[in-house]
Amino acid sequence: MKLPTVNSDGQALAKVSATEDLVASSQAYSWNSQNIDIAAAGTLLAVRNDSPDQDLVVTHGIISGGNASTRYEVHKVTAAYTSGTQANGAAINGVPMGPGGGKAAATSHSDETGNVQVAANVFMEVTTLAVTTIEVQIGLVLGGGEAIAVDQVTESTAGAVILFGYFVDRE
Repeated sequence: MKLPTVNSDGQALAKVSATEDLVASSQAYSWNSQNIDIAAAGTLLAVRNDSPDQDLVVTHGIISGGNASTRYEVHKVTAAYTSGTQANGAAINGVPMGPGGGKAAATSHSDETGNVQVAANVFMEVTTLAVTTIEVQIGLVLGGGEAIAVDQVTESTAGAVILFGYFVDRE
């Protein structure tokens, strides 16, 4: 068993490189809904794992409330669906978090209309004050065909969400 190096204050020194390795190997991505005006009870952003042999681990997200206090629900989508958008939505490309990253094996849309929320699959609800931004830890593993969606439950005219995740080989 290798013990960690200890500094002069008796603190153990350790370096965790898992995230750095994933970024360096171009497996980490982010998806950004941008600031958009969607209807209440609409999906601000949905990201579906389309990889046949890798899981998508969604680590955390940044949620920005718009012009009013807004409630958001984060849920897992397990049923097959055809991703689409309302008039204010758009296809969202995953942005590689490291150099040389290619296209993410994921389908993502802002103001998404294809998925249906199942109340039992909601695992997080947050409320933001007007023009407030929060970071939330997620830690959700998505198998092939599964998705994460962030719904804006109450009305706001400029909400936004960014989701961060990485792909790992399926066991």
